[in-house]
Amino acid sequence: MIETTDLHEGTSAVVGVGEPKQQRSRETRGALLDAFVSLLDERPYADIGVAEIARRAGLTSGALYGRFGDKRGLALAAHERFAVRSAETMEAWGARPRWQTALPREIIGSWTKGAVNFCRMYRPMLSLMINDPDVGEQYDQLMGKPPRILARLLRDAVPGSPGVEFEKDVEWAARAALAVLERFDLDDDDLFDRIELLLCRMIGVE
Repeated sequence: MIETTDLHEGTSAVVGVGEPKQQRSRETRGALLDAFVSLLDERPYADIGVAEIARRAGLTSGALYGRFGDKRGLALAAHERFAVRSAETMEAWGARPRWQTALPREIIGSWTKGAVNFCRMYRPMLSLMINDPDVGEQYDQLMGKPPRILARLLRDAVPGSPGVEFEKDVEWAARAALAVLERFDLDDDDLFDRIELLLCRMIGVE
């Protein structure tokens, strides 16, 4: 799962000779997306205006309208960027060499820590996606990835080749854990221990 990587930050593009305009356009687009996400951390989506986003980015409202059409278009682009970067970070976590020799409880513990941190750090964006019918499928695909990664890792870590049904059980348990994180108080100091215990009991890991 995701630990504490900041998905808000823009990525630098490799630009060759003759591409200054494209580079400026990418930078403008990224600045507007970053400004929107930073404001979303401060107040509800409905309370954020186009002029405020542009001002936070150091640009004009026309720059936003020219690239995204309106605030709605900007929000959809922010969803897309967030989903892509989150998925890449999740896959990178699942590909760490350490999991090849890790015990099941260690994998579950790290996954749980990452899940809790991810939901805490990106609660505004996740809440916005949950309540947006136009990105519901995209959100479901994104949140379905961590359970599949955990199921794959535990399949390889549990002795005796537990099989397909075990993977299904792990995936179901992980989805249930994420559903809890979506709805409950994320500031609960005992949340990590509770989720880890829940997963271990549901999966049958001591």
